[in-house]
Amino acid sequence: MVFLCLMTVLWDVGARRVAGADRPYRAVLRRDVLPAFVSTVPVALVTYVVSWLGWILSPADGSGGYYRDWAATSGRGGSWTWLPDWVRSLWHYEHAVYEFHVGLSSPHTYQSNPWSWIVDGRPVSYFYESPLPGKDGCPAGTTEKCAREVLALGTPLLWWLAGLALLYVLWRWLFRRDWRAGAIVCGVLAGYLPWFFYQERTIFYFYAVVFVPFLCLAVAMLIGALLGPAGSSERRRVAGAAASGVLVLLVLWNFIYFWPIYTGTAIPIESWRSRMWLDTWV
Repeated sequence: MVFLCLMTVLWDVGARRVAGADRPYRAVLRRDVLPAFVSTVPVALVTYVVSWLGWILSPADGSGGYYRDWAATSGRGGSWTWLPDWVRSLWHYEHAVYEFHVGLSSPHTYQSNPWSWIVDGRPVSYFYESPLPGKDGCPAGTTEKCAREVLALGTPLLWWLAGLALLYVLWRWLFRRDWRAGAIVCGVLAGYLPWFFYQERTIFYFYAVVFVPFLCLAVAMLIGALLGPAGSSERRRVAGAAASGVLVLLVLWNFIYFWPIYTGTAIPIESWRSRMWLDTWV
């Protein structure tokens, strides 16, 4: 969250500076940060409390919601006793939820380390069946069973391209001082970096969904660089457009190629094996 807030501030400051605004930091604080805070944080807080209203109004005598009586029993005499019991009980409840999730270490077949996420190392299989020929969409003329799978793989070429794009925007931020690249990097770090502190926890590849939009922005910036900067020659533009077009078409082909394992479509087992490019995808 802190990374995202800093990213937003840097993004706005950079945009205002490019537009020629005087005192961009003051303008961002007055016109962006304060209105955004007022219109977002109180609304989120009220929405959160309302969503717990049934639990808050339940009896605190042990017959109400889970942990509703904590402040009056186990939490009696603790700190922050000046707060209402339901606030203290709710805080304890949320802390217990947090402790459970950060300490969850039960082995799982499809768990993965965050180091492998960018390279599409260990996707999660949600569904798999091996229908016989002539059943559940498996062609009757085949001699072997088919495979039906829903695999949370993503488009491999796009993910691998995003890994290269991430290196590019990092370079552009550090050595070209491009605030737009810095904003993208901060967005990725905000959703990605915290998971490295919980590498012993049972975590999964699909947790990466929170920073996928920023990876897409990194790819867009990389393709923009391939097209060429403003003022490039016609030859440079044509070469850049051709390279970008080929890249986009390859990603599109890759998505179509893997479509059967995104949708649970029955395909011959050999066709399924041909799509398992990495051993860790099985």
